[in-house]
Amino acid sequence: MSDMWESVAPAWAEQAAFVDEHLAAASERLVEVAGITEGAAVLEVACGPGGAGLVAARRTGPTGSVLLSDDAPGMVAAAAERAADLPHVDTALFVQTAIDSDDDRFDAVISRHGLMFAEPPAAAVREAARVTRPGGRVAVMTWGPREDNPWLAATLDAVADEFGAPFPPPHVPGPFALDSEDALEAALTGGGLEDVTVERIDAPVTLASLEEWWHRVHRLAGPLAIAMAAMPDEQRRAIERRALEKAERAARTEGHGVTLGGCVLVGCGQAPR
Repeated sequence: MSDMWESVAPAWAEQAAFVDEHLAAASERLVEVAGITEGAAVLEVACGPGGAGLVAARRTGPTGSVLLSDDAPGMVAAAAERAADLPHVDTALFVQTAIDSDDDRFDAVISRHGLMFAEPPAAAVREAARVTRPGGRVAVMTWGPREDNPWLAATLDAVADEFGAPFPPPHVPGPFALDSEDALEAALTGGGLEDVTVERIDAPVTLASLEEWWHRVHRLAGPLAIAMAAMPDEQRRAIERRALEKAERAARTEGHGVTLGGCVLVGCGQAPR
């Protein structure tokens, strides 16, 4: 899995500001339910370019600490560059199912769109709970239902239509692996968290055009980017045409741009006391 995300790390670094803007409200809610306040010690796992951790760093202030971690070196490097001016933010390279940390080290652990790629998700939650102090919080964000996220689903559905098979394949963890409240709650409780809550937050995407949407999104979706890199040009163009057609049916005009629907789930629970 780290090889896949390493291959798209340059695109994520390039488009980190776009991703952070798209998820700004949801990220604020993520750190809020995590109970992050001034002076807290926070870990972000599967951090990518570190967007959620940087939101947390604003809340902890310089008296706190934030550790941004990922298992893809390129993602860690991107996060480190973005946090270069924040002395209370550090980075580390490890897998979310095997956190390189002592028990009970952090006041909160957060993850923005990493848990659905863990195998199995409950193992990653259990690790997060292990390194969280008793009574501290673990908060995660996943994508909501596929049908409510046409901004992303249109690209994956275009590949599925082209090949006549689901994409990603059923046995491969994908962005919608935890897209229901029940599934996310089960992963959190299965990892040992208590007092689990899950809420839905709308996260639509507005861009200048559908062409800009395609340019940005297909390069960020790890499984899709890998698959398309191995395709002949003609097939890539066919998938692009399919995706744009699907997006056009789902889009609505917003001022001088277009908006595609999106939503996330934010789940949170307490580490056992």
